[in-house]
Amino acid sequence: FFLPTPMAFAQGGKAGGEVSPSIPTIPAAQLVGHDGPILDVAFTNDGKYAITGGNDRTVRLWNPTRIDPGYVTSSAQQHGDGPPPPALPIQAYTDGHSHPVAAVAVDPQSTTLVSTSDRTVVVTDIVSKRVKRRFHSHSGRINAVACSDNAEAILSAGYDGKVCLFDGRSWNAAPIQTLDEAKDSVTAVSVWQQQQGGAAGAATAEIITASVDGVVRYYDLRKGQVRCDDVGDAITGLALTNDGHCAAVSCLDGTIRLIERKTGDLLHQYSGAHSAGNYGLQVSFTADDSSVVSGSEDGSVVIYDVVEGNAAQTLKRHTGPVCAIAAHPKREQTSVVISGGYDGNAIVWAANPFVSSKWDRDCS
Repeated sequence: FFLPTPMAFAQGGKAGGEVSPSIPTIPAAQLVGHDGPILDVAFTNDGKYAITGGNDRTVRLWNPTRIDPGYVTSSAQQHGDGPPPPALPIQAYTDGHSHPVAAVAVDPQSTTLVSTSDRTVVVTDIVSKRVKRRFHSHSGRINAVACSDNAEAILSAGYDGKVCLFDGRSWNAAPIQTLDEAKDSVTAVSVWQQQQGGAAGAATAEIITASVDGVVRYYDLRKGQVRCDDVGDAITGLALTNDGHCAAVSCLDGTIRLIERKTGDLLHQYSGAHSAGNYGLQVSFTADDSSVVSGSEDGSVVIYDVVEGNAAQTLKRHTGPVCAIAAHPKREQTSVVISGGYDGNAIVWAANPFVSSKWDRDCS
C-alpha cells in the first residue's frame, strides 16, 4: 500500500526541514471500530497492544503497529489520498459499560483491563473478556483509573474530588482507602513502583494525582505522607517520564509544566503550539523521554522537545479536539504515538509506514 509523504501531514522539525527519526511524521495506521469520540487510549506495558475507550460505551483492543491482513489498498490511497490503512483489531469489550468509557488502564502484566462507566469501575480479564469486578464508590463521574502490579491495587479518580483505592485480590467492593485532599475534580492518577536493591529488595510505591485545584499530590501510603505542589492553574492531564524523575502536567491555561518529582521544582514550560481552555488534554512522554506529546483543541497533535522547549513537530489530520494521547513505551518504537479525537478517529502516527509481514502478504 502507498502512504503520502511525511510533509503532507507534518509541520515543524529542526532547522532545514530535518525531523528526528524518533519523532512521528505520518499517519501510519488508524484504529477503526468506534462509533463517536475516542475518550482515552493506552498502550500495554510491553507495547504490543493498545486499548481505546469510546463514547460508544465500548473498549477495544488493538495491535496498533500491524496492518489488518484483510486490508485492500484503494485506488485513492494508491495516489496518496484517503485514510491511512486500518490496524489489526483484536477484540471489543462491551459488558459492564452502560455509559461512555472515559478512562482505561492495563496492569503491567497485561492481564487485567480497568475501565470506567460513569461512576463505576469495571475490571475485566483481557483474554477471556469476563468482567471480574465492579466498584461503585464515587458520587460523580470517574475521570481516570490506574492499577498496580498484577492489579493488586486498583485506583479511580473522580469528579467528586476523591481517589479510591480498591483491593484487586479481595471480593470486598468497598475501597480500602479514600484520598480526599483535593479541593476539586481529580483529573489524573498514576502509580509509580520501583524495586529497591534488585529483585530481592523492597518495593517502593507512590501514588501521584492531579486536580482542577491546580495541585499535584504525591502519596507515600507506607509512610502516611502526602506532598503537594501547586502549579497555579487547573490540571487536566498528567504523565511521568519513563525514568520516574519528572512529571508533566497539562493545564487549562494552555501550558504544559515539567516538574521534578522528588522536589517539585518547575524545570520547564511548553506552550504556544497547542490550544487549550475548554477540554481536558492528555500528555505523554516518548519512550526515550526526549519529547512530550500533547493533544490540542484545534485537532493537532503537538510534540515538544523536552530540553529545548520548542514544538519539534505538529501533526494534523483530526477535524475535532484531540484529548487522548499515548506514546509507545518501548525505545525501539519511540516514534509511535496514538491520538484519539472527538471526530471519532484514532490515528497511529510513526516515522515510517508499517510494512505488513510476509505472512500477512501471502495470506491476504
